[in-house]
Amino acid sequence: MLGMPGSSCKQCNQPLVEIDHRGERLTGCPKCNRWQAAIGEWCRLASDDIAALRALKATKTETGNAG
Repeated sequence: MLGMPGSSCKQCNQPLVEIDHRGERLTGCPKCNRWQAAIGEWCRLASDDIAALRALKATKTETGNAG
Protein backbone atom coordinates (compact mmCIF):
# COMPACT_ATOMS: atom_id res chain seq x y z
CA MET A 1 0.00 0.00 0.00
CA LEU A 2 1.62 3.23 -1.17
CA GLY A 3 0.55 6.73 -0.18
CA MET A 4 -0.17 9.19 -2.97
CA PRO A 5 1.47 12.51 -1.95
CA GLY A 6 -0.69 15.53 -2.72
CA SER A 7 -3.78 13.44 -3.51
CA SER A 8 -6.75 13.25 -1.18
CA CYS A 9 -10.25 11.79 -1.22
CA LYS A 10 -12.89 14.27 -2.38
CA GLN A 11 -15.39 12.85 0.16
CA CYS A 12 -13.37 12.60 3.39
CA ASN A 13 -10.09 14.42 2.58
CA GLN A 14 -7.98 11.40 3.64
CA PRO A 15 -4.83 10.68 1.60
CA LEU A 16 -5.35 8.37 -1.36
CA VAL A 17 -3.36 5.15 -1.56
CA GLU A 18 -2.36 2.86 -4.40
CA ILE A 19 -2.75 -0.90 -3.95
CA ASP A 20 -2.31 -4.08 -5.92
CA HIS A 21 -5.66 -5.85 -5.76
CA ARG A 22 -5.27 -9.34 -7.22
CA GLY A 23 -2.92 -8.07 -9.93
CA GLU A 24 -4.83 -4.87 -10.70
CA ARG A 25 -3.48 -1.47 -9.61
CA LEU A 26 -6.16 0.55 -7.83
CA THR A 27 -6.01 4.07 -6.44
CA GLY A 28 -8.48 5.07 -3.77
CA CYS A 29 -9.59 5.68 -0.23
CA PRO A 30 -9.64 2.89 2.36
CA LYS A 31 -11.97 4.93 4.60
CA CYS A 32 -14.67 5.53 1.94
CA ASN A 33 -13.94 2.29 0.05
CA ARG A 34 -13.90 4.00 -3.35
CA TRP A 35 -11.29 2.71 -5.79
CA GLN A 36 -10.42 3.56 -9.37
CA ALA A 37 -8.63 1.24 -11.77
CA ALA A 38 -6.14 2.49 -14.35
CA ILE A 39 -8.87 2.26 -17.02
CA GLY A 40 -11.01 4.76 -15.07
CA GLU A 41 -13.59 2.27 -13.77
CA TRP A 42 -14.73 2.78 -10.13
CA CYS A 43 -15.40 -0.05 -7.69
CA ARG A 44 -15.72 -0.95 -4.02
CA LEU A 45 -13.73 -3.71 -2.35
CA ALA A 46 -15.19 -6.56 -0.31
CA SER A 47 -15.44 -5.87 3.43
CA ASP A 48 -12.75 -8.50 4.15
CA ASP A 49 -10.32 -6.70 1.82
CA ILE A 50 -11.03 -3.34 3.46
CA ALA A 51 -10.53 -4.83 6.94
CA ALA A 52 -7.16 -6.23 5.83
CA LEU A 53 -6.07 -2.84 4.41
CA ARG A 54 -7.05 -1.04 7.60
CA ALA A 55 -5.18 -3.61 9.71
CA LEU A 56 -2.08 -3.21 7.52
CA LYS A 57 -2.22 0.57 7.87
CA ALA A 58 -2.65 0.30 11.66
CA THR A 59 0.33 -2.08 11.89
CA LYS A 60 2.53 0.26 9.85
CA THR A 61 1.47 3.23 11.99
CA GLU A 62 2.21 1.35 15.24
CA THR A 63 5.70 0.36 14.06
CA GLY A 64 6.48 3.91 12.90
CA ASN A 65 6.54 2.97 9.21
CA ALA A 66 3.58 5.05 8.05
CA GLY A 67 4.79 5.34 4.45
